[in-house]
Amino acid sequence: MSEFAIEVKGLDALIAKLDGTAPKVISGVTMAIGQLVRDAMAKYPKRNAGPVKWASAKQRTWYHAARGKAGLPLRYTRNSDPWSQRLGPSWAVERWHEVDAAVGTRVTYAKWVQSDEFQQPMHEATGWKTDKQAVEEVRRSGAVERIVSQVVDREW
Repeated sequence: MSEFAIEVKGLDALIAKLDGTAPKVISGVTMAIGQLVRDAMAKYPKRNAGPVKWASAKQRTWYHAARGKAGLPLRYTRNSDPWSQRLGPSWAVERWHEVDAAVGTRVTYAKWVQSDEFQQPMHEATGWKTDKQAVEEVRRSGAVERIVSQVVDREW
């Protein structure tokens, strides 16, 4: 998947004031922000009743051949299909290094569904939010500033 960062202004001053407790406090902030991104990524969009938007005829041919080879019906069935790895609930936040947080999933096909770089037309048409869109949504929401403000108020 792609890598996007959310920069938090004023952290240098906060870190200086926190002294030895900085890693613990900052880690809590980044994990909370990561959870917001995770929540944005994990939302299942509504069902798309329209036709599938294929990237190419080759992609459509591969899909139908692979489904046939696996003995599956041609139409994918959300949540109950044998190919479904339950993308939404699989997103998780983990601590990354000492103070950062990473949002990720083990779903093998996630990048084709939610990566800004690799999202396929059928998933865009369905309304799956990309990683970049999720990060931008959290940035615009003002939640990062509220989280940092709450931590600063609590720590002083």
